[in-house]
Amino acid sequence: TLVVGSPSFRGAASGARTPTTPSVASAPGASSPAAVASVGAIAGLAAAAAVGASSRRQRRSAQAKPSLVAMGAGTLADCPYTVYGQKDVDVASEREAMRDIGSLLEVQMPPEMAGDLDAQRAYFQKNLPRIYKDLKIHGAIVFRGFEISKESAGFTQVGEALELERCEDPLHSVAARDAVNKEMGVYEAVNKPSRRKFYVGMHNEMVGNRAPGAAIFVCFKAAEEGGEFLVADGRKMFKELSEDWLKTAYEREVRYSTAEFPMGFIEGLPGFLQSAVEPLAFGAVQQALKMKVDFDTELVWERSEYDGSKILQVRAMPQVPIVRHPYTGEPAWWGSMHSHSEFLRSEREKVYGDEGLTETTGASRINKTDVYYADTSQKVENDRLKELDEVTMRCAVPVKMKEGDMVLLDNYLVMHGRCPFEGTRKHAVTWFKSPDYAKAEA
Repeated sequence: TLVVGSPSFRGAASGARTPTTPSVASAPGASSPAAVASVGAIAGLAAAAAVGASSRRQRRSAQAKPSLVAMGAGTLADCPYTVYGQKDVDVASEREAMRDIGSLLEVQMPPEMAGDLDAQRAYFQKNLPRIYKDLKIHGAIVFRGFEISKESAGFTQVGEALELERCEDPLHSVAARDAVNKEMGVYEAVNKPSRRKFYVGMHNEMVGNRAPGAAIFVCFKAAEEGGEFLVADGRKMFKELSEDWLKTAYEREVRYSTAEFPMGFIEGLPGFLQSAVEPLAFGAVQQALKMKVDFDTELVWERSEYDGSKILQVRAMPQVPIVRHPYTGEPAWWGSMHSHSEFLRSEREKVYGDEGLTETTGASRINKTDVYYADTSQKVENDRLKELDEVTMRCAVPVKMKEGDMVLLDNYLVMHGRCPFEGTRKHAVTWFKSPDYAKAEA
C-alpha cells in the first residue's frame, strides 16, 4: 500500500517562495525595512489568498482527467500528490543489498539526424522503451546535440513523443514561477540575474504535499560562465551517508521552515501595544496562509538566526528523508535539506558571495529557510549538515549544457541543483507525472 500525500509525512516547499506585495508602513515603530517587509508580506498574502482559494476551487471542480490529446493542446494536469511509500525501510540491510548505482547516462543525437526535426521527434517515440529502462536504472539522462529542443515549441514535442503527461508547476498553489510558455508548461529555471550568485542546493522538487514524478530541463541559452546543472542520485546518497544518522533522521523525520516574517517592529512598540498587536499579527498571517495554500503549515514564534529579531516562522508538516520509489521500491535520500539548511546556505555564501537578500525586496528577505527534527523541533546539527554537504557534493554531477541540451530525470530517484553563473542564462523545465515504467524495455 502506498502512502500518498499522507498528512503525517507532508513536506516542505522545494524552492517554494511565498509571494508578497511591497507596501509602505506608516505606523509608529514600523518604518524599518523588516517592518515594511513583514507588513507588506501580510498584505500580499491577504490580497493573494482569495485568488489562490478561487483557483483551487476551480481545479478541484474539474472532474474529467485530461487525455494525452488534451495535454498536447496545452491543458496541464494538477501536480500529483507526493508518494512516499510505506515507512518500512531497513536502513542497514537495504544499504547492503542495494546494487551499485551507475554513472549519469549521456546520449548524443545520431549525426544523420542533423537538420531533420521530424526524425529527431521520431527518435524519442521509437526509443521510448529503451529510454524508460535507462531512466529507471540511471535516474537521469542527458540528451546532447538535438536541434528540436532549441526552441520552446520543439522542446514540448519531446515530452509528447515520450508519452509523458505534463503537470502544473508544484509552485502553482503558492506562487507564480516565470514561464517561457505557461500554457504548455514550460517554466524558467532560476535564470534571474539577481539570483546569479545563488547556489541552488540539491533538492527533489516538491511544494507542500505535491511533487512531479519526472522533469525535462532544457538549455535555450547557456550562461557565459558557470550555471552548470547539477544531478545527484538519491540512492547513491542513501548508500554513502552515515548509517547511524540515516536511521536517526528517518525515525525522527524532519520539518522545514519555508518562510519567516520579520516581526521585530512589535518589540519597538509600547508594552501595552505589543500584547495587542502580537496575536493580531499571528492571526492575520495564519488566516492568509490557510486561504492561500492548499497544504498544512504551522506558524511558530522564533528569533531570527540572522539578526536575533522576533519572527513568525512558517513550518511545513513532518516528512521522511528517505522514500521508496513508487515503481521500483528502491529507497533513496529525499527532500530539500541541502538547499533549505540555513547553515549550509551561509557556508556557500562564504565561497560564492552574499546572495544580496538584504539589498533586495521585502519578499526576498522573507524567503529564509531551515531544517529541524520533527519530534523535538531541534535544528539538525551542523556536523550532520557538513557530512550531508560532503556526500552530496561527492555524488553531484555537474552538467554543462549547451543550446538544445536536455536532462530527463526521475524526481524520486535523483536530486537537482544549479551552480552560480555570470552573464545571461536561459534554461527551462517542464514537469510531468511519473513515467509509466510498464512501457520500459525488459
